[in-house]
Amino acid sequence: MSEKNWRERDLKLAMINWKGEVYVGHIKEIAPEHSEEIIFLSKTFNPLSDELADTIRDLHPDIIDLHADDSLNLIGRYHVVRRLGSRLTHLTLEQEEYVGKRMLRVYELIMEDAILGRIGEYY
Repeated sequence: MSEKNWRERDLKLAMINWKGEVYVGHIKEIAPEHSEEIIFLSKTFNPLSDELADTIRDLHPDIIDLHADDSLNLIGRYHVVRRLGSRLTHLTLEQEEYVGKRMLRVYELIMEDAILGRIGEYY
Protein backbone atom coordinates (compact mmCIF):
# COMPACT_ATOMS: atom_id res chain seq x y z
CA MET A 1 0.00 0.00 0.00
CA SER A 2 1.35 3.42 -0.86
CA GLU A 3 1.73 6.18 1.69
CA LYS A 4 -1.01 8.15 -0.09
CA ASN A 5 -3.64 5.51 0.72
CA TRP A 6 -3.57 6.05 4.49
CA ARG A 7 -6.27 8.72 4.05
CA GLU A 8 -8.66 6.11 2.64
CA ARG A 9 -8.90 4.36 5.99
CA ASP A 10 -12.16 5.07 7.80
CA LEU A 11 -12.56 6.63 11.22
CA LYS A 12 -14.02 4.05 13.59
CA LEU A 13 -16.10 4.88 16.65
CA ALA A 14 -14.62 3.47 19.85
CA MET A 15 -15.13 3.30 23.60
CA ILE A 16 -11.82 3.59 25.41
CA ASN A 17 -11.44 2.12 28.89
CA TRP A 18 -8.49 3.73 30.67
CA LYS A 19 -7.63 3.78 34.37
CA GLY A 20 -11.14 2.72 35.37
CA GLU A 21 -12.85 5.43 33.29
CA VAL A 22 -14.65 5.24 29.93
CA TYR A 23 -14.15 7.71 27.07
CA VAL A 24 -15.62 7.85 23.58
CA GLY A 25 -13.62 8.68 20.49
CA HIS A 26 -12.48 7.71 17.03
CA ILE A 27 -9.54 5.68 15.82
CA LYS A 28 -7.88 5.65 12.41
CA GLU A 29 -4.97 3.66 11.03
CA ILE A 30 -2.41 6.27 9.98
CA ALA A 31 0.45 4.13 8.66
CA PRO A 32 -1.15 1.00 7.16
CA GLU A 33 1.66 0.74 4.62
CA HIS A 34 4.04 0.11 7.53
CA SER A 35 1.89 -1.34 10.34
CA GLU A 36 -1.86 -1.51 10.86
CA GLU A 37 -1.16 -1.35 14.60
CA ILE A 38 -0.35 2.39 14.46
CA ILE A 39 -3.50 4.39 15.10
CA PHE A 40 -4.52 7.98 15.68
CA LEU A 41 -6.88 8.28 18.65
CA SER A 42 -9.16 11.26 19.13
CA LYS A 43 -11.11 10.97 22.38
CA THR A 44 -13.17 13.04 24.77
CA PHE A 45 -11.28 15.06 27.37
CA ASN A 46 -13.50 13.89 30.20
CA PRO A 47 -14.76 10.40 31.01
CA LEU A 48 -18.37 9.49 30.35
CA SER A 49 -20.99 8.76 32.95
CA ASP A 50 -22.17 5.15 32.99
CA GLU A 51 -25.56 6.25 31.65
CA LEU A 52 -24.06 8.14 28.72
CA ALA A 53 -21.70 5.26 27.89
CA ASP A 54 -24.65 2.84 27.90
CA THR A 55 -26.70 5.15 25.66
CA ILE A 56 -23.84 5.46 23.15
CA ARG A 57 -23.43 1.68 23.11
CA ASP A 58 -27.19 1.27 22.51
CA LEU A 59 -27.12 3.77 19.63
CA HIS A 60 -23.96 2.28 18.11
CA PRO A 61 -23.98 -1.50 18.60
CA ASP A 62 -20.90 -1.89 16.36
CA ILE A 63 -18.77 0.42 18.51
CA ILE A 64 -15.28 -0.92 19.18
CA ASP A 65 -14.37 -1.53 22.84
CA LEU A 66 -10.72 -0.80 23.57
CA HIS A 67 -8.74 -1.17 26.78
CA ALA A 68 -5.77 1.16 27.18
CA ASP A 69 -2.75 0.23 29.27
CA ASP A 70 -2.66 2.24 32.49
CA SER A 71 0.94 3.17 31.65
CA LEU A 72 -0.24 5.24 28.66
CA ASN A 73 -0.71 8.97 29.10
CA LEU A 74 -4.09 9.59 27.50
CA ILE A 75 -4.69 12.97 29.10
CA GLY A 76 -5.90 15.30 26.38
CA ARG A 77 -7.68 14.68 23.14
CA TYR A 78 -5.21 13.39 20.51
CA HIS A 79 -2.82 10.47 20.70
CA VAL A 80 -0.84 8.11 18.49
CA VAL A 81 -0.84 4.64 20.00
CA ARG A 82 -0.43 1.00 19.13
CA ARG A 83 -3.51 -1.20 18.80
CA LEU A 84 -3.16 -4.90 19.51
CA GLY A 85 -6.67 -6.28 19.06
CA SER A 86 -8.76 -4.63 21.77
CA ARG A 87 -5.69 -3.34 23.65
CA LEU A 88 -4.05 0.08 23.29
CA THR A 89 -0.41 0.31 24.27
CA HIS A 90 2.86 2.10 23.51
CA LEU A 91 4.34 2.17 20.02
CA THR A 92 7.47 0.13 19.48
CA LEU A 93 10.69 2.10 18.93
CA GLU A 94 10.54 1.26 15.22
CA GLN A 95 6.93 2.49 15.01
CA GLU A 96 7.82 5.70 16.88
CA GLU A 97 10.60 6.40 14.40
CA TYR A 98 8.33 5.75 11.43
CA VAL A 99 5.54 7.98 12.76
CA GLY A 100 8.04 10.66 13.75
CA LYS A 101 8.91 11.10 10.09
CA ARG A 102 5.24 11.41 9.16
CA MET A 103 3.84 13.75 11.81
CA LEU A 104 2.18 15.84 9.11
CA ARG A 105 -0.47 13.11 8.94
CA VAL A 106 -1.32 13.68 12.59
CA TYR A 107 -1.50 17.46 12.13
CA GLU A 108 -3.80 17.01 9.13
CA LEU A 109 -6.18 14.85 11.16
CA ILE A 110 -6.24 17.37 14.00
CA MET A 111 -7.05 20.20 11.58
CA GLU A 112 -9.87 18.13 10.07
CA ASP A 113 -11.40 17.54 13.49
CA ALA A 114 -14.93 18.93 13.78
CA ILE A 115 -14.00 20.86 16.94
CA LEU A 116 -10.41 22.01 16.73
CA GLY A 117 -10.28 22.03 12.94
CA ARG A 118 -12.53 25.06 12.89
CA ILE A 119 -9.92 27.06 14.77
CA GLY A 120 -7.81 27.10 11.60
CA GLU A 121 -10.61 28.86 9.71
CA TYR A 122 -10.08 32.01 11.76
CA TYR A 123 -6.32 32.36 11.34
